[in-house]
Amino acid sequence: MKKIICASAIICAAIMASLSFSACGGSSASGNETTSAVSDTNNSQSIVGSWATELYGDEYVYTFNADGTGVYNAAGKSMNLTYKTEDGIYYETFEGSTSAVKRPYRVENNQFIVEDTYGEEIVYNKK
Repeated sequence: MKKIICASAIICAAIMASLSFSACGGSSASGNETTSAVSDTNNSQSIVGSWATELYGDEYVYTFNADGTGVYNAAGKSMNLTYKTEDGIYYETFEGSTSAVKRPYRVENNQFIVEDTYGEEIVYNKK
């Protein structure tokens, strides 16, 4: 049941992100605080690289670049994002969105573990 809820949350996030792409017609030139990576003082391990998980036969992959940009591939749908980490919180902003989603995270044993909106942990393995 937790996997169903988790998969539903990921799919809903992907749908919401894609809807925000079509709803927002431009990009902001203002100093968006999520446009550059910030090292996390309480979580010294970097999330730069690719991290994957599989749910019901579909692969979900985050690819984080050192410059604070990245791509989230959700079951074959790619979405550009910017991110930062600070004090155990992961902030992501999908292209076309003006606000960051913030979620607790940690890196342990080559795993990027992030909480979904329901407080459930999603575990992505280092690729």
